[in-house]
Amino acid sequence: MREFTALIGQIFFIALAQTIIDVFFEEEKYKYFRRFISIAAIMAAMYLLLQFIFTYIMDEITALVKFPL
Repeated sequence: MREFTALIGQIFFIALAQTIIDVFFEEEKYKYFRRFISIAAIMAAMYLLLQFIFTYIMDEITALVKFPL
């Protein structure tokens, strides 16, 4: 549960940083930069989520399901 809380905190921090960066740059002038920041934030959150899944959840699933060889 502690790892999940850390994951949620990291994703919240990414969203907060994206929001702060969006506030500082005008939409008309920095349209492509804001789009790049949005894509980078989504990619960072997806990376953290996939890392969490493969580190913690896949171990639990393989412990529950044992495939015979």
